[in-house]
Amino acid sequence: MHKKLQKYIESYDLIQNTNTYELKPNGGMIVLINNSKSCEVLIQDEVFILDSFQAMLINAYEESVSIKSDEEISLVAVRFKGAGASFFYEEFMDELMHHAKEPVYLGKDILNTFDNVEKELDAYFQNRFKPSKSQFGVMRIIELVEENFGDYDMEEVLRIANVPRKIFDKVFRWHVGLALKNYASIRKEILQ
Repeated sequence: MHKKLQKYIESYDLIQNTNTYELKPNGGMIVLINNSKSCEVLIQDEVFILDSFQAMLINAYEESVSIKSDEEISLVAVRFKGAGASFFYEEFMDELMHHAKEPVYLGKDILNTFDNVEKELDAYFQNRFKPSKSQFGVMRIIELVEENFGDYDMEEVLRIANVPRKIFDKVFRWHVGLALKNYASIRKEILQ
């Protein structure tokens, strides 16, 4: 993965040679890119169809997401750190926050081949990157939580954010999808 993207993206996970797969929650969002036959994506008992060569953006904060198909699947799961997805898909954040259990379909043909996935994804995400317009460096706060293995001091967080608590809570939730306390507890569980 390109060095610039590592601050925002946790991993590119290849999912191949299986009919079922469970995406564990990581406190962030996931882009699923399908390079095979259609498959079913189950989000809290609701089924969504991911067509061939299509991509979808999913909230994967606290609940697992299951993928099923009658045939073997070839997918890439791009896992974002905390607010990372908001730097690439800002135009979809309001929709995701208001309909958190539903994916956003991103379009088709993000990947041309599975031969050089990392290089293609790096180019795609570098072209989509847009600096944040938020009042504070939300990724600095995400990094603080990561460095401290899920622990944080609210006074230090507010000092970094340099905004009142009420504004901080609203902006953090918009970027990350959940409150700082919930995000930190998920990351603490994963990091330990």
